[in-house]
Amino acid sequence: MRKPMRSTMMTPCMALCVLLGMSLTAGAGANEARPVPALRLVLFEDQPGAMADQQYCMLVFTDRHFHAEKAVRHLGKDQERQFSEGVLPEIDWNTLDGILDSEEFRKLNVPANVAPPVVQDAHAFIISVARDKTFQNMEFLDNKSRKPYESQVKPLLQWWKSVRSRRMVETGTQDSRCSTVNGVVFSY
Repeated sequence: MRKPMRSTMMTPCMALCVLLGMSLTAGAGANEARPVPALRLVLFEDQPGAMADQQYCMLVFTDRHFHAEKAVRHLGKDQERQFSEGVLPEIDWNTLDGILDSEEFRKLNVPANVAPPVVQDAHAFIISVARDKTFQNMEFLDNKSRKPYESQVKPLLQWWKSVRSRRMVETGTQDSRCSTVNGVVFSY
């Protein structure tokens, strides 16, 4: 009797967790001369459009530094990708810290989703927050999947919308830390 095969397809959120863990482990001894600040938050948003998708991504580190990317993608390929790096102003950092450390947000437990073949009205968010020695991960494929968690997630998404809508100075770097290949991949 043959055993049923298990699916080996990795969800974007699971891939994120594996890669973040590998990055943290690999970076632990490699850069002893210049310590890499710990990752505090990863936020990814995908807004599908009629002609192209817009993708936004931000990595925020514990020393208030950030790396942000905005990509315009068509048929799965970058048409344009902008990079920004800098330090969050104290007011933005304090607001973000207050949201992430609130008891209501800390207790938020969003079960992992299996992406259906077709998502109507897609507007994806992937959120990972560093918690002690692990990450609090959330993945929302559309507004409907976010609805049950709206009260807890809304302050973070408002902060996100405010920060990403500001004009950020583009850096000369072409080093993508947020790229999509069969899902979402982050590195630092």
